[in-house]
Amino acid sequence: MQKSNLNIINLSDLSADWHWLRDEFKHLPNKWAHYTSLNTKLPKRLPKRQSIARFMTATQAVLDAKKQPSLLVSHGPRPTYYGARMAQHLHPQLPHLAYSFNFTDLPTGFQHKAMAKAYQQIDRFVVYSSLEKKLYADYFGIALERIDMLHWSVHAPTVPHDEPPIEQGDYICALGSQGRDYETLFAAMRTLRHIRLVVVATADSVQHLSVPENVTIRTHIPLAHAHNILTHSRLMVVPLRDSQVPCGHVTIVSGMFFNKAMIVTNSEGVHDYIQDQKTGVFFNPKEANDLAEKIQQLWDDPIQVNRLAATGYAFALEHCTEKNVVRYFADYLSHLQHL
Repeated sequence: MQKSNLNIINLSDLSADWHWLRDEFKHLPNKWAHYTSLNTKLPKRLPKRQSIARFMTATQAVLDAKKQPSLLVSHGPRPTYYGARMAQHLHPQLPHLAYSFNFTDLPTGFQHKAMAKAYQQIDRFVVYSSLEKKLYADYFGIALERIDMLHWSVHAPTVPHDEPPIEQGDYICALGSQGRDYETLFAAMRTLRHIRLVVVATADSVQHLSVPENVTIRTHIPLAHAHNILTHSRLMVVPLRDSQVPCGHVTIVSGMFFNKAMIVTNSEGVHDYIQDQKTGVFFNPKEANDLAEKIQQLWDDPIQVNRLAATGYAFALEHCTEKNVVRYFADYLSHLQHL
């Protein structure tokens, strides 16, 4: 299979104007196509609208892939499932790369069985932590050698230092909603009444909690505003649900690029990013007193805060820029060429 002849088909739930690595590979004659379940005219009140949209989008993507040599790249576990399921029926020889393969909560029952069966169709998977590699191999019956671990990688963001702060005064921050444990963080903040916390999260992730007086909640704000809050904070806390949750990578990498020291739940899912006392500080899961102690320690030690921020930034520059994804995908295309 010649990589120069490949039609690279991206299947996702993302915006129609998102083009993944197309610009980075514009020097190659590959044709790029993007299919998203968001680009649907189905009635908004239709039951199971998202599932139907994914089914229809994946069907069209696989049918189009049959017209010429193609590679299917799916983004996220559910587009991956529908893409693999359609390929099993319509185009069994279609090479399929499952990128950004990450579950906050693993499927159970019939959904688990259906996904495990469909995932056997896939050539390679890309996950963002070593924990996930073994977890998904065991849970879905995927051969371990078919799963590759890459650090979460992005274009290094522009940090808006010259923008006036949205939140006034001195504060720490916490960003993100997936797999979070804000109950423990809020319990810690009740013992740190002299320190202010600003949380950027979805309403659902905090709606069941009692919010301390020294905590401000920001929900459904633009990404630029979240970045402003992160920029002007003294440090960041990433409270995760437990010691095994495979979440927090996006927030951690963002914090590193924004030169922020961070305190993170000691979860195996982030051990590929956080080295205790080097790129961050760990606290024990569900232990509010330990978290409060770590927050107070960094609050009182600006030298350590600066050291952690600098080490984290250096780590992100080495491991978490998009050049690493470009290198991986180029190697993968080369592999297909020699099949």
